[in-house]
Amino acid sequence: MTTSRDARLPLVQCARLLRSVSVGRIVFTENALPAVRPVTFAALAGEVVIPVDDVWFERFDSEFLAFQADSIDPWTRMGWSVFAMGRATYLSNSDSVARVLTQQTVPWSVSPSTCHLVIDMEQVTGRRIALTAVTATTN
Repeated sequence: MTTSRDARLPLVQCARLLRSVSVGRIVFTENALPAVRPVTFAALAGEVVIPVDDVWFERFDSEFLAFQADSIDPWTRMGWSVFAMGRATYLSNSDSVARVLTQQTVPWSVSPSTCHLVIDMEQVTGRRIALTAVTATTN
């Protein structure tokens, strides 16, 4: 599929759209190559909050990361994509309880024992997209 037309989204709408989904992707480098990992998240007050139960995520503390989330209807082929970049902070259990669990909206199945990776959304861009089907050519 290819993008036939798209339109930029204002920052306020990007924030609203991020709050409408709970799965996104962190984008980082692994051995000097681009890597992507799907995660559950919540968009709270200019931050992407990702619950983590694996110390693997601790390596991103103080790193500059990218985050992307989207929603595309398979029938209408219309949707949106929001891309954010910013510095990440790894919060241990006690920090997470104090900072994240007091928020009104939290990611899936957050418990007091969950740590969090928080990405400060320093740069945010979004696009409304419409995809068209690629037609097969015959020889």
